[in-house]
Amino acid sequence: MRQALAPLVAGVAIFRDNSIEDIREIVRLLRPALIEFHGAEDDVRMRSFGVPYARALRREEWTTMNAAAIHARYPNAAVFVLHADEVEGDAVDWSWMLQELGKPVMLAGAIVADNVAAIIATLGPWGVSVLESIESAPGRMDGDRMDRFLREARGGADRRRGR
Repeated sequence: MRQALAPLVAGVAIFRDNSIEDIREIVRLLRPALIEFHGAEDDVRMRSFGVPYARALRREEWTTMNAAAIHARYPNAAVFVLHADEVEGDAVDWSWMLQELGKPVMLAGAIVADNVAAIIATLGPWGVSVLESIESAPGRMDGDRMDRFLREARGGADRRRGR
């Protein structure tokens, strides 16, 4: 997998409650620039691999905890990934967390080609994560959907920069 990445493209390893041995092996083989955690891992465990980590937060977490509580629970997170449910679409209000967290924030879930430009132009997240809306079937990426999503995302970034 590492050799398949283009030069200067950083790999991200994503885990949910995997064993320490599995994570160490993937880190050894992939040498990711970032590890993204989605499970019940605590800060001590997430930082124990010597790689910066992103902490994914489900909507139940980021809507019920304030920024100080999130920082207290995950003080060493390099990035936060705020997930929304896919069905929520444009009804998601991420804006307050982007301003308060004070660290890079990625937005995930409920992001599709039809709303990614507006999300990027108005909120300016560090990044967006997309999966289901660019798949033709589970685990099968659709090149045309991916191209459209990327075009829209770039358009949102250009609008944010005033181009």
